[in-house]
Amino acid sequence: MGKSFTAQARRQVKRACKGRVLHSLGRCIGVQLLYMLPFVLLVLLMYAVLFGRAIALVLSGTTDEYRLAMALMQGMNMMWVIVLVMLAVSGPLTFGLMRFYIALQRGGEPHVGTLLEPFTSLRMAWTGIKMVFCLAFRAFLWTVGPAVVYTVLSVAVTVGASVAGSPAAVDVPLTILYVLFLLALIPVQVKVMTYQAGWALLRDDETRGVWDATRAASAAFRGQFGRLFVFVLSFLGWLLLTAGVAYLCVGLGLAGLFVVQGGTGVAIFALCCVAALCLLVLLGGFVNAYQMTSFFGMYEYLSAQASGDASPGQNGGNVL
Repeated sequence: MGKSFTAQARRQVKRACKGRVLHSLGRCIGVQLLYMLPFVLLVLLMYAVLFGRAIALVLSGTTDEYRLAMALMQGMNMMWVIVLVMLAVSGPLTFGLMRFYIALQRGGEPHVGTLLEPFTSLRMAWTGIKMVFCLAFRAFLWTVGPAVVYTVLSVAVTVGASVAGSPAAVDVPLTILYVLFLLALIPVQVKVMTYQAGWALLRDDETRGVWDATRAASAAFRGQFGRLFVFVLSFLGWLLLTAGVAYLCVGLGLAGLFVVQGGTGVAIFALCCVAALCLLVLLGGFVNAYQMTSFFGMYEYLSAQASGDASPGQNGGNVL
């Protein structure tokens, strides 16, 4: 059977995944919060390490620029340790998050603890770390070509304008080049996204090589890049809603801060910020789970068609 992810198939996959996400909405929000928490703490720790000594010196009345510079240098030395910890943690956490979404897409009942399962096995943790680096390296390989072309053309335009004695006329060509560069990145990002489906193969076989898993997963989308792009655009409304709700709450808070003023204005601003954060957590947890489970559903639909399986899905799951 030929591969074809039609509009009807897309709607069926998304409808099934939305139902599963809504059924497990509390767990989806919980796993998203638990996933973000270590990164938030590490970022706060990074800022504390980087600027903590310098701020303490300023608060103590120190104005010696040399001492302040040395304090910043010491903070930068320690910052790299936190960056390495963040990189080491991101692999297993991302693997756990993808395992949660894959299990949910296949009709399972994953618990929030699924996020931490890779930390219970050195093999799973190492697989997650390798996969994160593999995805980053693949993204770099696909991006470096357009970036080099953009850089060379930009330099050529700038030099040409300087030689012609009209450096002010370079703004319009550079703007056009930048827009073309951004447009060229769209198919690149679609291609890079296909490698994310490799998480499903690693979930079924942790001993599989990450390079092989990403290559095999991407092959399932061959000839479907346009449909994958439409699939991504189908979530644009949810993304705009999430961003709009956040900006609306913050805007109302700023209006209260400047119009009401005083302690009441500050209280209104604080309440609006808390409301924005709560709504972002709620909508973000739903949208992320909805989008990722649907993406894995699309992958398993295509891979099932490629293998001639009339019942897409693995391990008893059915994307339809």
